[in-house]
Amino acid sequence: MSPSIQNIADANLLQAIREHARWQEPSECVEQDGVLMMAGANAFPGVFRNCVARTDGRIPAAEVLARSQAFFSQRGRGFAVLVRGRRDQDLVEALQAEGLTPLGDNPCMLIEMPVAEPVIPAGIRIERFDDVARVQDAMEISAEAYEALRLPAEETRVFFGKPEALVSPQVIGFVAYRDDVPVSTALTILSGEGAGIYWVGTTAAARRSGLGELCTRLATHAGFASGARVVTLQASPYGEPIYQRLGYQTYDRLLRYRYPAPA
Repeated sequence: MSPSIQNIADANLLQAIREHARWQEPSECVEQDGVLMMAGANAFPGVFRNCVARTDGRIPAAEVLARSQAFFSQRGRGFAVLVRGRRDQDLVEALQAEGLTPLGDNPCMLIEMPVAEPVIPAGIRIERFDDVARVQDAMEISAEAYEALRLPAEETRVFFGKPEALVSPQVIGFVAYRDDVPVSTALTILSGEGAGIYWVGTTAAARRSGLGELCTRLATHAGFASGARVVTLQASPYGEPIYQRLGYQTYDRLLRYRYPAPA
């Protein structure tokens, strides 16, 4: 895969941070001189809340960390530094020099060819994010599903604090219903030539039924149908085998380092 394709995929991750800032209330997203910093609705640190990412690789690692510490210290919060292993190797070294180790390490994956749109099984109904009710159904699926990744359900709901913000041309979301019960979901964030898959989740009662893969196929197909050259995602241990089966390939690692709140 070419560096230009990887750059498009990486840009989608940055756009996802900006989008998640729009979905939370309150939130503060500051992007200046090659550094993106986002303070979310509460003090919970993570990939899409109270986080920092470098947007310009020419900015020295020491400057990125100093500016981030100043920003979040003023708000009395800890924060997560999001590091792409290959792209941000100097940041990795600087963080390790401070004695920090990554709390998260997820494969960054991408696909350059559309996948076949899936056949919807009997008894399953698919709805898109065409109103707030669909978004709220997706939120409740994710609240249950992501507890398996140690994300408290109440914190998942904070990520979707403004559900109306997801009814947007930049977001294509899907909810699978079985007997009118919402059981699986995935959404696509568009970013020009790129698209990204986020919040893939299935309720416990519907796991191992293929619905997570079905929603991922729909979301991937939607990204390419919207004009994307590449579709990307950051995989969990549960999802990685599914994405590999669909044809996604790993091109980097997303590492998450955490600075504690100031004493």
